[in-house]
Amino acid sequence: MTEVEKKESQKTVVAFISGLLIGGLLVWVFSSTPDDKKEPLEEKATTEVATTETTKTTTETTLTQVADVVGEGSVVVRDQKAGNSVALESTKLPTKSGWVVVRDYMDGVPGNVLGAARYSADEGLTPTRVELMRNTVAGSSYQVVFFTNAGDAGFSISEDVAIGGITTTFKAN
Repeated sequence: MTEVEKKESQKTVVAFISGLLIGGLLVWVFSSTPDDKKEPLEEKATTEVATTETTKTTTETTLTQVADVVGEGSVVVRDQKAGNSVALESTKLPTKSGWVVVRDYMDGVPGNVLGAARYSADEGLTPTRVELMRNTVAGSSYQVVFFTNAGDAGFSISEDVAIGGITTTFKAN
């Protein structure tokens, strides 16, 4: 092997190793850890009560960054017959776009999501009912809550965030 060939092969090896190091560094920098997961805003609201005004401001800033807040929200749902949808008596939307979500509710603990209806002030979408993936059961309780919209057309429990403090429960007959 000539001296020129040796230098060229050394350059190739150095370039390959440098590429591996840079690639590994980029993967490390841009990979997320379990601590980076979004926590529901209702959990943040719980911690803000026990801490200082700075935490409250941070929580409000986080909510503003997640969704365009338009004001106080509310939802009214009456007890209703068990079935494959839930009628919403009235809604006051807390954000410009998001989801009205129905989920199981047992012993004061929210459970699985049964259905979600998208709303959007810009598109004039205001749901009056939420279609469910499975029927409600007579005698069981359910919770209705607002979630933000991460920007896509589908509801995602891992990407869309619960908006704390705006919830109601109802019972299926």
